[in-house]
Amino acid sequence: MQFLKKHYLIILFLSFYFCLIAFKIIWHPTPFYDWDESLYMQTGKEMIQNKYFLFPMWQGSIWLDKPPLIPLVYASISSAFYFIPAEISTRMFTLLISIALLSFVYVLYNKLFKDQVLSTLSVIVTAFTPIFLQRAQVVNLDLFLLFGWIGYVLFFDKKYLSFIFLFISVFSKSLIGFYPVIAIAFYYLYLFILKKVNKKELKKAFVKLSLHTSLLLAWFASMYAILGNSFWEQHIIESHFRRITSSIEFHFGQKTFYLDLIYQQYSFLLIFILIGLVSLFIWFKRNKFESGKLFYALYLLPWFLFLNLTKTKIFWYVYAAIPQFGFFAVSSGLLFKKNKKFYWIFITLLTLGIFYKAFFIDNLLTTYYSKEEPHYYLSLYAKSKCEDLNVLLNKQGRKSFDELDKLGLLITTTKWWGSHPSMVYYFEKKINFLYSKGELEKSLTNSNKDSCFVVEKEDSKLVANQKNLTLLKTFDYLQLYK
Repeated sequence: MQFLKKHYLIILFLSFYFCLIAFKIIWHPTPFYDWDESLYMQTGKEMIQNKYFLFPMWQGSIWLDKPPLIPLVYASISSAFYFIPAEISTRMFTLLISIALLSFVYVLYNKLFKDQVLSTLSVIVTAFTPIFLQRAQVVNLDLFLLFGWIGYVLFFDKKYLSFIFLFISVFSKSLIGFYPVIAIAFYYLYLFILKKVNKKELKKAFVKLSLHTSLLLAWFASMYAILGNSFWEQHIIESHFRRITSSIEFHFGQKTFYLDLIYQQYSFLLIFILIGLVSLFIWFKRNKFESGKLFYALYLLPWFLFLNLTKTKIFWYVYAAIPQFGFFAVSSGLLFKKNKKFYWIFITLLTLGIFYKAFFIDNLLTTYYSKEEPHYYLSLYAKSKCEDLNVLLNKQGRKSFDELDKLGLLITTTKWWGSHPSMVYYFEKKINFLYSKGELEKSLTNSNKDSCFVVEKEDSKLVANQKNLTLLKTFDYLQLYK
């Protein structure tokens, strides 16, 4: 009862949030959307089918870009709850982890606020940010990365539990999973400089950090020993360093991309964030920049600052910094706590602003991230008609890929996915994605009688003169030939 009394607001909100999102997931299920969801579901499914667990697999090939843990977990959830559509079971699992993550955010910021109203409000701002909402309803890796990051800090004093959280973050998104190790290392060095910890305490912390890091780096070393330069090139160079130094694939953006994204995410709530930043500085100045509180308050900020230095611009990268801005938005409450009138005016205005934006501007209840599109229906229809599919990208897609290739902005796996990788998941057989007329001609020559071809209407003339092909069916702008 004492626990409920101290934290009833967050319990009520998380219960409300879970019911709200669960209703959307169950009442209106949608197909796995292209890119993230379909990739992780398919690669995890193939790991189980092929009994290969070192890395995800895509159409029989080893996908070295990402660690194996999360695709395998999602595929296992789908298999274990086979009696529930995968589009529901896996997304409900995502929602449950999101609820756990939000509870971690509450604990993290309650260390500073010591106030369940402000701590809960920082969670509400976080939970209703569009990117967080999207990631709470779809299959993704970013959720587990942030879950591991915050869990590692909260449970750093727990020898084994902290390692589990670091394991989750590293095996969700590889090297960037080590972010909390770097953050805590700098924190202890800072404490040592300020003489807040002695050499013995510093050494103890660094031994623990080194042990955890060494155990996980052993996996990288073993993968290099097993897979050689392919692992180094694809997993380390292409998936990490090239994303920092180049705008690979189609992920272009201005230098202010992530700053603009924050503005788009928060709209008029940005005023609370800006006021909160000023308030936070004043509050820390009054408290003589207390090191422990400073660490918790700014824990995720370096990640956001780092993102602005990278060349590859992808909106979901900012997900891991969203709680930081939720905290900033509420920080003004720290200055108002002694003045109850201004305190409750602030709480009321921010709360009304959050809910108005979420339900009336962002249309939380009616916003979905995929729908039953032509390629989805085509994949299901072709499953019983075709032995394999040969899918030609449209004219603009072929031109774009050709330009990127000439600029050296493609990586090893860029041409694995086509325009709609979800087709692979729903077709459940081999799909060859074709990126030029020459590849189409070669496939036409080598095809068998049960092979099928997919082109858009604008390219129908490329297969219309093939006497051995018949148009099976048209799905809006897509045509299926056999």
